[in-house]
Amino acid sequence: MSEGGQIKEGLLEKLPKPIKKIFDWGRSFSIWPIHYVTGCCSPEYMQLFGPRYDLERWGVLPMASTRQSDAIIFVGNVTRKMMLRAIRLYEQMPEPRFVIVVGACASSKGPFPESYSLVRVKDYMKVDMYIAGCPPKPEAQAYGILKLREKILQGEYHESK
Repeated sequence: MSEGGQIKEGLLEKLPKPIKKIFDWGRSFSIWPIHYVTGCCSPEYMQLFGPRYDLERWGVLPMASTRQSDAIIFVGNVTRKMMLRAIRLYEQMPEPRFVIVVGACASSKGPFPESYSLVRVKDYMKVDMYIAGCPPKPEAQAYGILKLREKILQGEYHESK
């Protein structure tokens, strides 16, 4: 925070639009997600990074460290207790950061709408891409990640301040 309580502008906000487009192009070809896999959607999710779908050819490389990743993918059930840890992981990621929600459980509690412990991810953080299904097929998940890539390329993402 700067003097007077105003938020400082980042370097990218000061750059001309063509330069921002170059940064967005680079971001769109290097989405490095950490995955938060907890439920029955995990077998479908694991296939994405195998030889058949090979998301690495589009620059999607799964990371184990939050310090280098720019997306978090929620796959499966998310409980209140787990969400506290997920928020900590999310806050450790550099800006801009993206949230992808895979499956019915993470987006709307799925077949457990009356559960006291399950939560929807959108109630705790802004979600950039929803991938529907129970469980969604790997093709649908790859399509959702590629749609996020298009969204980044067009500069349609948020930067939290």
